[in-house]
Amino acid sequence: MKFCIIGLGVFGTQLARNLSQEGHEIIAVDNDASHINGLKDEIEYLIQADCTDLNAFHEIPVAQCDAVILAIGKDFEASLSIVANVQQLGAKRIISRIINPLHARLLKLLKVDETMIPEAMAAAWLANSLKSPDILTSRALGGGYEIAIVQVPGHLVGKTLQESGLRERYELNLVTVAKSRGSSAINSTRQPVGKVLGNLEPTRVFEADDVLLLFGLEKAIHRMIADNK
Repeated sequence: MKFCIIGLGVFGTQLARNLSQEGHEIIAVDNDASHINGLKDEIEYLIQADCTDLNAFHEIPVAQCDAVILAIGKDFEASLSIVANVQQLGAKRIISRIINPLHARLLKLLKVDETMIPEAMAAAWLANSLKSPDILTSRALGGGYEIAIVQVPGHLVGKTLQESGLRERYELNLVTVAKSRGSSAINSTRQPVGKVLGNLEPTRVFEADDVLLLFGLEKAIHRMIADNK
Protein backbone atom coordinates (compact mmCIF):
# COMPACT_ATOMS: atom_id res chain seq x y z
CA MET A 1 0.00 0.00 0.00
CA LYS A 2 0.99 3.64 -0.43
CA PHE A 3 0.86 6.08 2.48
CA CYS A 4 1.62 9.77 2.81
CA ILE A 5 2.74 10.78 6.30
CA ILE A 6 2.78 14.52 7.01
CA GLY A 7 4.69 15.50 10.14
CA LEU A 8 7.89 13.68 11.09
CA GLY A 9 8.19 14.20 14.80
CA VAL A 10 8.74 11.19 17.07
CA PHE A 11 5.39 9.59 16.22
CA GLY A 12 5.41 10.31 12.49
CA THR A 13 9.00 9.14 12.13
CA GLN A 14 8.37 5.84 13.89
CA LEU A 15 5.18 5.27 11.91
CA ALA A 16 7.05 5.85 8.65
CA ARG A 17 9.76 3.40 9.70
CA ASN A 18 7.31 0.71 10.76
CA LEU A 19 5.22 0.92 7.60
CA SER A 20 8.32 0.98 5.41
CA GLN A 21 9.73 -2.09 7.15
CA GLU A 22 6.46 -3.88 6.43
CA GLY A 23 6.98 -3.24 2.72
CA HIS A 24 4.62 -0.31 2.15
CA GLU A 25 5.51 2.66 -0.05
CA ILE A 26 5.92 5.78 2.06
CA ILE A 27 5.90 9.44 1.11
CA ALA A 28 7.15 11.29 4.18
CA VAL A 29 6.72 15.07 4.39
CA ASP A 30 7.87 17.70 6.89
CA ASN A 31 8.84 21.35 6.77
CA ASP A 32 11.87 20.80 9.03
CA ALA A 33 15.08 19.76 7.23
CA SER A 34 16.45 18.00 10.32
CA HIS A 35 13.41 15.69 10.40
CA ILE A 36 13.88 14.90 6.73
CA ASN A 37 17.59 14.19 7.18
CA GLY A 38 16.83 11.83 10.05
CA LEU A 39 15.08 9.46 7.62
CA LYS A 40 17.20 9.91 4.50
CA ASP A 41 18.75 6.44 4.78
CA GLU A 42 15.42 4.67 5.45
CA ILE A 43 12.66 6.26 3.37
CA GLU A 44 13.01 6.72 -0.38
CA TYR A 45 10.43 9.48 -0.91
CA LEU A 46 11.19 12.36 1.46
CA ILE A 47 9.81 15.82 0.76
CA GLN A 48 10.52 19.04 2.63
CA ALA A 49 7.44 21.22 2.25
CA ASP A 50 5.01 23.42 4.13
CA CYS A 51 1.74 21.60 3.52
CA THR A 52 -0.39 24.49 4.76
CA ASP A 53 0.35 25.92 1.29
CA LEU A 54 -1.71 24.17 -1.37
CA ASN A 55 1.04 24.85 -3.92
CA ALA A 56 3.41 22.62 -1.91
CA PHE A 57 1.50 19.55 -3.08
CA HIS A 58 2.65 19.73 -6.70
CA GLU A 59 5.11 16.87 -5.99
CA ILE A 60 2.99 14.99 -3.43
CA PRO A 61 0.57 12.54 -5.13
CA VAL A 62 -2.11 12.71 -2.47
CA ALA A 63 -4.88 11.24 -4.63
CA GLN A 64 -2.74 8.18 -5.42
CA CYS A 65 -2.19 7.29 -1.76
CA ASP A 66 -4.29 4.75 0.09
CA ALA A 67 -4.26 7.05 3.12
CA VAL A 68 -2.86 10.38 4.23
CA ILE A 69 -1.79 10.43 7.88
CA LEU A 70 -1.44 13.80 9.59
CA ALA A 71 1.03 13.18 12.42
CA ILE A 72 1.51 16.83 13.39
CA GLY A 73 2.03 17.11 17.14
CA LYS A 74 1.66 20.78 18.12
CA ASP A 75 0.06 23.17 15.66
CA PHE A 76 -3.59 22.20 15.25
CA GLU A 77 -4.28 25.26 13.05
CA ALA A 78 -1.69 23.96 10.59
CA SER A 79 -3.29 20.52 10.84
CA LEU A 80 -6.70 21.93 9.89
CA SER A 81 -5.25 23.78 6.91
CA ILE A 82 -3.55 20.62 5.71
CA VAL A 83 -6.77 18.61 6.09
CA ALA A 84 -8.58 21.12 3.89
CA ASN A 85 -5.80 20.94 1.30
CA VAL A 86 -5.65 17.14 1.07
CA GLN A 87 -9.45 16.97 0.91
CA GLN A 88 -9.39 19.41 -2.00
CA LEU A 89 -6.77 17.25 -3.73
CA GLY A 90 -8.90 14.13 -3.52
CA ALA A 91 -7.40 12.16 -0.62
CA LYS A 92 -9.14 8.78 -0.40
CA ARG A 93 -8.68 8.44 3.35
CA ILE A 94 -7.49 10.91 5.99
CA ILE A 95 -6.26 9.91 9.44
CA SER A 96 -5.35 12.75 11.78
CA ARG A 97 -3.63 13.00 15.10
CA ILE A 98 -5.70 14.85 17.73
CA ILE A 99 -3.87 17.55 19.66
CA ASN A 100 -6.66 18.72 22.00
CA PRO A 101 -10.48 18.51 22.36
CA LEU A 102 -11.04 21.64 20.25
CA HIS A 103 -8.95 20.14 17.48
CA ALA A 104 -11.07 16.98 17.63
CA ARG A 105 -14.32 18.96 17.32
CA LEU A 106 -13.02 20.96 14.37
CA LEU A 107 -11.83 17.82 12.59
CA LYS A 108 -15.29 16.35 13.00
CA LEU A 109 -16.78 19.46 11.40
CA LEU A 110 -14.41 18.86 8.50
CA LYS A 111 -15.81 15.29 8.34
CA VAL A 112 -12.56 13.63 9.37
CA ASP A 113 -13.78 10.67 11.38
CA GLU A 114 -10.51 8.72 11.66
CA THR A 115 -8.56 10.34 14.47
CA MET A 116 -6.02 9.15 17.02
CA ILE A 117 -4.21 10.17 20.17
CA PRO A 118 -0.88 8.29 20.02
CA GLU A 119 -0.06 8.94 23.67
CA ALA A 120 -3.38 7.44 24.81
CA MET A 121 -2.93 4.47 22.48
CA ALA A 122 0.59 3.85 23.81
CA ALA A 123 -0.59 4.14 27.43
CA ALA A 124 -3.41 1.64 26.84
CA TRP A 125 -1.01 -0.77 25.13
CA LEU A 126 1.52 -0.47 27.98
CA ALA A 127 -1.18 -0.96 30.63
CA ASN A 128 -2.31 -4.13 28.87
CA SER A 129 1.30 -5.34 28.58
CA LEU A 130 1.92 -4.74 32.29
CA LYS A 131 -1.28 -6.56 33.18
CA SER A 132 -0.60 -9.52 30.87
CA PRO A 133 3.11 -9.67 29.96
CA ASP A 134 2.61 -13.03 28.19
CA ILE A 135 0.38 -11.30 25.63
CA LEU A 136 2.77 -9.62 23.19
CA THR A 137 0.00 -7.83 21.34
CA SER A 138 -3.75 -8.14 20.80
CA ARG A 139 -6.58 -6.66 18.78
CA ALA A 140 -10.15 -6.55 20.09
CA LEU A 141 -12.73 -7.56 17.49
CA GLY A 142 -15.92 -6.86 19.44
CA GLY A 143 -18.25 -9.13 21.35
CA GLY A 144 -15.45 -10.10 23.72
CA TYR A 145 -13.40 -11.71 20.93
CA GLU A 146 -9.84 -10.84 20.05
CA ILE A 147 -6.82 -11.93 18.08
CA ALA A 148 -3.74 -12.17 20.29
CA ILE A 149 -0.06 -13.01 19.92
CA VAL A 150 0.89 -14.92 23.06
CA GLN A 151 4.12 -16.42 24.38
CA VAL A 152 3.47 -20.15 24.68
CA PRO A 153 2.50 -21.02 28.28
CA GLY A 154 4.82 -23.45 30.04
CA HIS A 155 2.06 -25.98 30.56
CA LEU A 156 1.80 -26.46 26.79
CA VAL A 157 5.53 -26.93 26.12
CA GLY A 158 6.22 -30.53 25.16
CA LYS A 159 2.60 -31.20 24.22
CA THR A 160 1.30 -31.61 20.70
CA LEU A 161 -1.38 -29.35 19.28
CA GLN A 162 -3.73 -32.31 19.53
CA GLU A 163 -2.92 -32.75 23.24
CA SER A 164 -3.04 -29.04 24.12
CA GLY A 165 -6.79 -28.75 24.55
CA LEU A 166 -6.76 -25.26 23.08
CA ARG A 167 -10.05 -25.80 21.28
CA GLU A 168 -11.68 -28.36 23.57
CA ARG A 169 -10.81 -26.75 26.92
CA TYR A 170 -10.51 -23.06 26.07
CA GLU A 171 -12.48 -22.78 22.80
CA LEU A 172 -9.49 -21.06 21.22
CA ASN A 173 -8.45 -21.36 17.59
CA LEU A 174 -4.73 -21.50 16.90
CA VAL A 175 -4.11 -19.69 13.60
CA THR A 176 -0.38 -20.39 13.43
CA VAL A 177 2.85 -20.45 15.44
CA ALA A 178 5.93 -18.25 15.07
CA LYS A 179 9.31 -18.35 16.76
CA SER A 180 10.08 -15.77 19.44
CA ARG A 181 12.90 -13.29 19.03
CA GLY A 182 13.13 -12.87 22.78
CA SER A 183 11.85 -9.27 22.80
CA SER A 184 9.68 -7.99 25.62
CA ALA A 185 6.46 -6.31 24.57
CA ILE A 186 7.18 -3.67 27.20
CA ASN A 187 10.81 -2.74 26.74
CA SER A 188 11.48 -3.23 23.03
CA THR A 189 10.29 -1.78 19.74
CA ARG A 190 11.72 -4.82 17.97
CA GLN A 191 9.28 -7.14 16.23
CA PRO A 192 8.69 -9.88 18.88
CA VAL A 193 8.25 -12.72 16.38
CA GLY A 194 10.51 -14.18 13.75
CA LYS A 195 9.84 -17.10 11.42
CA VAL A 196 6.15 -17.99 10.94
CA LEU A 197 5.57 -21.73 10.64
CA GLY A 198 2.36 -21.61 8.59
CA ASN A 199 -0.15 -24.48 8.76
CA LEU A 200 0.46 -26.87 11.64
CA GLU A 201 0.09 -30.62 11.91
CA PRO A 202 -1.88 -31.89 14.94
CA THR A 203 1.25 -33.81 15.99
CA ARG A 204 3.49 -30.74 16.07
CA VAL A 205 5.02 -30.34 19.58
CA PHE A 206 5.04 -26.91 21.24
CA GLU A 207 8.52 -25.55 22.02
CA ALA A 208 9.61 -22.98 24.62
CA ASP A 209 10.34 -20.27 22.04
CA ASP A 210 6.96 -20.60 20.32
CA VAL A 211 4.65 -17.62 19.94
CA LEU A 212 0.97 -18.44 19.36
CA LEU A 213 -1.43 -16.49 17.17
CA LEU A 214 -4.82 -17.15 18.75
CA PHE A 215 -8.41 -16.24 18.04
CA GLY A 216 -11.09 -16.48 20.71
CA LEU A 217 -12.70 -14.83 23.70
CA GLU A 218 -10.40 -12.50 25.64
CA LYS A 219 -11.37 -14.16 28.92
CA ALA A 220 -10.52 -17.59 27.48
CA ILE A 221 -7.04 -16.42 26.47
CA HIS A 222 -6.45 -15.05 29.98
CA ARG A 223 -7.76 -18.30 31.50
CA MET A 224 -5.33 -20.33 29.40
CA ILE A 225 -2.44 -18.13 30.53
CA ALA A 226 -3.59 -18.25 34.18
CA ASP A 227 -3.50 -22.06 34.11
CA ASN A 228 0.27 -21.72 33.81
CA LYS A 229 0.61 -19.83 37.10
